[in-house]
Amino acid sequence: MERQYRKILDEEKSFLKPQLENIWKRCFLDTDEGTKFVFENIYPSVRCYVCFEDDVCCASLYLIEGEIFDKKGVLQKAHYLFGAATLPEYRKGGIMSSLIEYALTDSFKNGDKASVLLPANEKLYSYYAGLGYVPLFGTVTKEYDFSLSDTFIKKYLSNNEKIDSIIKLRESAKLPVQVMRFSDKTVKNALGYNRVYKGFCLSGDDFYMVIQGTPENAVITEFISEKSIEELFSTEFFGFESRGKLTVRIPGYSEDKFGMIKVLDSTAEFSERIYIGLTKD
Repeated sequence: MERQYRKILDEEKSFLKPQLENIWKRCFLDTDEGTKFVFENIYPSVRCYVCFEDDVCCASLYLIEGEIFDKKGVLQKAHYLFGAATLPEYRKGGIMSSLIEYALTDSFKNGDKASVLLPANEKLYSYYAGLGYVPLFGTVTKEYDFSLSDTFIKKYLSNNEKIDSIIKLRESAKLPVQVMRFSDKTVKNALGYNRVYKGFCLSGDDFYMVIQGTPENAVITEFISEKSIEELFSTEFFGFESRGKLTVRIPGYSEDKFGMIKVLDSTAEFSERIYIGLTKD
């Protein structure tokens, strides 16, 4: 069998789209609506790498461009790796590890200094550790005996999220860890994908929160604010009721790993305290 690893050129994306959709749906069991959103909104602007075995596209991964400050305070090019998948019948042959190595080598040639990703489970943390990734500790998860009330949701819910405000907060909020920077389009796509799965975003002038689940049992997967979550609760206490569980993920230092990073340039150093954000669990 002939095996080939390639970066997909923009002019090839439309032709390969059906094969890549097939890999995505079979490996991630995504819905038709979710798959459609990914390939109509996210796929056109990301970097895509694939493996062909003979004439079959059997594995793929995607890189979203971003930026991270190094330890010297220099903003460096980086990427978020996601959607790494191999068709079941082609697994156990080292295809994905070779595809990742190929993609990272190509990314380094194009100026990327680091690669970050978010493994879905402990087994994948071990897998990526074998490829040179090390854990990040930039996320804290807290639980509160509150629910989001209709009053609070109606006050801050907007179908057209305040993208400019969200981008500014991600870049300027004073936080104990740094937040990885992404383009406006990437932030908008992440919020749109969250809505596909009935998630929503609440945003004010000095905070925003991305939410999954129901108001009575909500998970705030991203909360960034000039205020602490406790200060917001205190200020907006009328908006919460003691009738459920509110799980909140915030940028902060924790001994619990959340995400991984691999440095691609030996002359660059990065902190382990980086918050990726924008991910759907």
